[in-house]
Amino acid sequence: MLFVFFVLCSALTPALCCDWLDQRFSHVNNKCLTHLKLMGDPLTEEESPVPFPYDLYQSTRNTQVLESQLLFIRDSLKLISDLYHHGNRSSAAWNTNEETNFLITIDRQNEELNKCVSIEKPVKVLLRKYYKRLEKSALHRTVSTSPDVVLGGGTAYWELIRMETKRHLDQLEMLVSIITSRRRSAASPH
Repeated sequence: MLFVFFVLCSALTPALCCDWLDQRFSHVNNKCLTHLKLMGDPLTEEESPVPFPYDLYQSTRNTQVLESQLLFIRDSLKLISDLYHHGNRSSAAWNTNEETNFLITIDRQNEELNKCVSIEKPVKVLLRKYYKRLEKSALHRTVSTSPDVVLGGGTAYWELIRMETKRHLDQLEMLVSIITSRRRSAASPH
């Protein structure tokens, strides 16, 4: 009997914690986007050297497995955070308070989503590859065109990463919106 109780609790806990997704994600994501915007000048309009992974977002939106969608969101936020923690951000002429608040907010989203995921799976290979290509391509591009580059990327590098981050946060918001609307539809009596 105790075993059955334990299994039920461990199965229900992630689903209950995901109420955060329904109730708080959009608010926290909007704060994150605001901090990102206020960190610096208007976002660059330079084209990214790596095509945006719309196909990964589309396949994640189309899956009916909530756990897979939550893993994708959590892993995306973790990989975004990793982009900002990999190198020297001193060349980015950002408002340091907004930058700090942005990173705290990204990490908070990741922590909350960790509570919603009951299993520890490795990050999808395609998602990880995309972020590695983005990091390397953006760095290479700024090294070859910017005389003020320091180790970890110059101003142009960080602005490109910042612009791509906004695109990802916008896509994650749309994905969460789809998930929460599906959850509400499933919960409402027919």
